Amino acid sequence: MDYDLDRLGSREFEHLVQSLAKCVLGSGTRVFGDGRDGGREVSFRGRVPFPHLGQEWNGYGVVQAKCRQLSRIRPSDSAWLEQAVRKEFEAWASADSRRGEVPEFIIFATNVRLTAAPGAGGIDRMERFIAHESARLGIALKGWAVWHRDEICRFLDMHPGVRRSYRAFLTVSDALADLMDERSSLSSPADTAAMMRAYAAGELVADQWLRLGQAGAEPGSGRIGLGPVAVDLEAQCAPSSTGSRTVLAGRHVIERGDSVMRLSGQSGEGRPHILLVGGPGQGKTTLGQLVCQAYRVAMFDDGDVLLTAEARGVLRSLRQDLSYMELPVPRCRRWPVRVPLHAYARAVAEVDPPSLLQFVARQVSRRTGGVTDAVLKQWLRDSPWLLVLDGLDEVARPAREAVMQGVADLIFLARSLDADLLVVGTTRPQGYHGEFHPEDFECLRLADMSEEDALRYAGRLARARHQGDPEMYATVVERIAVAAGNPTTRRLMRSPLQVTIMSLLTEKRLRMPQNRYELFEAYYATVYTRETDKPGPAGQLLAENRSHVDWMHQYAGLTLQTDEAVTEPIDEVTMPMGSLRDRLRARLVQETEDPRQADDLSAALAEAALDRLVLLVSPQDGAIGFEVKSLQEYCAAWALLEGPDARIVPRLGTLASDKTWYQAWLLAAAGLFNKRRHLRGDLLAALRDLDGGSAAHMLLLPGAHLALAMLDEDLARQHPKHHTLLVQHAAELITAPTTYEWDYALTLGQPGMARTLAQAAGRSEQAHARLENAARVALGGQGLRAVFCLRTLAVWSRLDGCLGSVARQLLGTAAQGFQGEQRAAAELFRREEARGFTEDWPSASDSGAYTLASFVPRAGTPPGNACAPTPPQEAVRWVADWAACIPVTDELVDGVAVPLVDRDALSVGPVITDSRWDDAWLPEAQRLLAETAMAQPATNWSIAQALVAALYDIASWEYAPFPITVAGINS
Repeated sequence: MDYDLDRLGSREFEHLVQSLAKCVLGSGTRVFGDGRDGGREVSFRGRVPFPHLGQEWNGYGVVQAKCRQLSRIRPSDSAWLEQAVRKEFEAWASADSRRGEVPEFIIFATNVRLTAAPGAGGIDRMERFIAHESARLGIALKGWAVWHRDEICRFLDMHPGVRRSYRAFLTVSDALADLMDERSSLSSPADTAAMMRAYAAGELVADQWLRLGQAGAEPGSGRIGLGPVAVDLEAQCAPSSTGSRTVLAGRHVIERGDSVMRLSGQSGEGRPHILLVGGPGQGKTTLGQLVCQAYRVAMFDDGDVLLTAEARGVLRSLRQDLSYMELPVPRCRRWPVRVPLHAYARAVAEVDPPSLLQFVARQVSRRTGGVTDAVLKQWLRDSPWLLVLDGLDEVARPAREAVMQGVADLIFLARSLDADLLVVGTTRPQGYHGEFHPEDFECLRLADMSEEDALRYAGRLARARHQGDPEMYATVVERIAVAAGNPTTRRLMRSPLQVTIMSLLTEKRLRMPQNRYELFEAYYATVYTRETDKPGPAGQLLAENRSHVDWMHQYAGLTLQTDEAVTEPIDEVTMPMGSLRDRLRARLVQETEDPRQADDLSAALAEAALDRLVLLVSPQDGAIGFEVKSLQEYCAAWALLEGPDARIVPRLGTLASDKTWYQAWLLAAAGLFNKRRHLRGDLLAALRDLDGGSAAHMLLLPGAHLALAMLDEDLARQHPKHHTLLVQHAAELITAPTTYEWDYALTLGQPGMARTLAQAAGRSEQAHARLENAARVALGGQGLRAVFCLRTLAVWSRLDGCLGSVARQLLGTAAQGFQGEQRAAAELFRREEARGFTEDWPSASDSGAYTLASFVPRAGTPPGNACAPTPPQEAVRWVADWAACIPVTDELVDGVAVPLVDRDALSVGPVITDSRWDDAWLPEAQRLLAETAMAQPATNWSIAQALVAALYDIASWEYAPFPITVAGINS
């Protein structure tokens, strides 16, 4: 059988050659991983059963893999291979070669096809070339061989185990049918393959549409295709020992999937799976949808007669669209399946909760029927999978443990089956606590769209929406370009959702919104005006009842946001349609004093809001909700700004530390800066009060983080006084012990915080002076503040301009002025946290190891055996038990011991897993962690960070103390 070796790529071809060498040459061969290999992918020493029994090689030999990209039959193949072989021989023969021992035997394995014509063909030509070159360079070979394409294909026929591992790359006929291994224990592998094929084909058609109809297309105007609009998105890889790097998220996932993910084929290094972290509307779900479609394109041929005409059309269009956006078609044919995690959360709440594999079987059976978890288990063993787990942020905290246990069980099952499984998870940063294990999942944080990407996306969207109207297309593109060139409106084009809404607004408006609240407000007004301008009774009904329809959206947004924050529902957040109609009817009865009229009008308005305005949707019978969470958060923010002035700021103050309200709170703050300007000072004062409300808040500074977020949103751009006040408050974060992965959950993370402050400093001399003064004061101290300040200065030092110059000068002063323990602490902090500044610091070395429990108070024995521990004692015991699980190692720097916490132990997941947890001692646990952290000397900066990590996790369980009520909306 012929196999498509070109799909493998260089890395997987090397792995294939290594596997074949083990089979052909024996298990005593030694394989080498990625990186410098000394001119060998495989080496052997001694007797090997090659080329055949009775004529075995005996000595030292190597195998080299030579993969030519996109090889085809062409005269240049032999010449290319000769050049590659000559280069290797010259490297061994070189006088300054560092390759070590020269082999006696060598095998060159290649994916190029060599012709067999006697004397003149590629096979004989390579034999003569190797003999000539080795003799010319004085390399005394005792034997050699070339495993060319046809030879490797025969080896694959002979060794089914290797063939099975790479079958998703190699087969050139029907991929789905061939993926079922001949050793399958299923009674009818062909039937199974047919069902999986039917599911993939059905999803190919169903997933062809962009899931932004409610944010762009008019009802009845036709849906927008995913392929013509979608773009790959930039993302930051989580920092590592080599620093952070920017990748294209979709391409990164596909390139990861082009490796064999079976446990037997892995080196054990690196994180096999991927987690996409992104804010609201940033494109996480669409990206998962796009990647799944790319894998479906890889599965099918355009001319496949078993596909429907519609499916073949989708396939052809997608192939062209992927080529246009330069997203590669996967080489490894993985079977893609996407699981909305909120739906799985609903399933695990059942009396007999399903495993994740059983849930996927249900999902597949709804389209094909007859698929059990036993069938899928065999399919998982025999065929590569891509599993997209979408929307962990939509899973309520009480259900997350069960959901993530299901994920962990499936990953464990895949490993035990030696299955080829790639998992991609998605979540918002707010409320994420490392549930996807950081040793298994590489974290990619979606970046804001660049101006170039935003314009490209807007242009593709305009072309899709206005195919028959070139004049409107030109108008939208021109106005979007103007908006992108304006610093204020450019900030409202940082995510695909924002660009989609902005594009819709440019069709009707010349003036663009100035902040996110205005963006959603203008979108709502545009959609409303669009419907009221249409002739007919529906438009007239909406025009005459604007206040009631506005109230419906405010009530729905506030109620659903409150329900999510207070009760944390297991499923996606919805409310009964009858509940909304009843509340609307009661409102109308008060105004009309006519119950019958109120009945008719409430039903008509509810129907019009759902069918015409399309912000509210009905995801299931008898229920309503917002398909896009950002619209729910806007409507909730809109409601928060209703009522008397005296109620608004206290209401926002109550919600400020509740992370479930984070986005809604920021939208409300933007609305307040626009519509209630006289309350701006009161709001900033409330943030100050928040940071002084408890020992935990004094350390975590939730108010300062919100001030930073307001600067990032540029809410005070036109208000210099309040801009300076926000900078002064946010500057306190320069010296805060912000923690590793949790940085991004708080607000912008590092170095986002430093960059946002730097941008704010460029707005005014007063803001710059506040930041410079904060840094100088911090460095002038002798404690933790001086050490933590170095991280921000390291980011600033790489900037141009005045602030960069000041940062470099301050770092130089610190490098010379820090002495003793402070200097040792700063060195280790620089090495672990603040990579980037190059001043001369001492070096560190390892010393003893112990645990974090050495730094926290120990629990005393309660008086009397009959007495249960008091809440403070239980809090102390819980903190001590947790700390005893966290390893600490002393690092010696110039003879000074600096304790360093094991990050991996900290980032395993939430620390609140103890069944003894009780809200009664929550405040005491917070106080204990906060006071212990603040009491640490400069050398213990890593200890302080670990304590803050635990404190943040506890604080994330804090919610607003009661459901928020707004007069005239929900009370």
